[in-house]
Amino acid sequence: MLFFVVTWFCSCSNPGTDSENSVVVARVEERELLSSDLGGLEVDKKNRGLILNRWIKNQLINIYGDVLGVRVDGRQEELIDELTLRSSEILNNTVYNNISISTDEVRNYYLNNVGAFIREKNCALMFVVNLKTENDADSVAIALKRGGGREHNVLSQNNLSWGGVVKEGDLISPFNDAVFGRRKSVVGPINTKIGFLVAHVLDFYDEGSVEGIDEVYDKIYSLLYLEKRGGKYKALIDSLSSNTDIFINEAIFNEN
Repeated sequence: MLFFVVTWFCSCSNPGTDSENSVVVARVEERELLSSDLGGLEVDKKNRGLILNRWIKNQLINIYGDVLGVRVDGRQEELIDELTLRSSEILNNTVYNNISISTDEVRNYYLNNVGAFIREKNCALMFVVNLKTENDADSVAIALKRGGGREHNVLSQNNLSWGGVVKEGDLISPFNDAVFGRRKSVVGPINTKIGFLVAHVLDFYDEGSVEGIDEVYDKIYSLLYLEKRGGKYKALIDSLSSNTDIFINEAIFNEN
């Protein structure tokens, strides 16, 4: 499919180079998609529909961008998939740039969909530090045992570390077995293929319990953002389609 899409970009900007035998498959305003752009229509029907749909939407968005005066930088103009890239740039600078998700929206989604956040496995909340040597790992373990959570910030600044909730079975062996020994404590050092790991296990959550909103906040935020983005995209395409001269040569496009 990419071959045909790339061909369009060249032919749409240079319509005079098309074969004399080409016929118009579709037109958006003065921009035409010719049969030669589709390899003489030697594409199966399913892909014809997908390609045509993409071409029309990209043309609509690019015409919209021309009207608004939205431009892309020089490097982007040199890329192969210029039409789709420019469409994305236009959307990011117009309809997508004012999407906002409030804390109340995230909270309401969480409360209305609690069943979607039931844990399928036992989980642990922990802070993990990855060290290269056993001596360094021993020092980190001692610091965590003495200072607990007060040491997290300092250790994260000076070492490779991360924190969060993990599912049982998702950690590297034998670290997984050590962490899920069901004790809130400092675990390690554990020698693994990626280095010596030390964990400060803060809490456990049983399978079947509900994830807290703090754990899934970013996930819900992203989901709501994509929903709003999809809605704005559809609304824009519907509006542009209803106000733009679009022609599709059904006889040519649907022929076997």
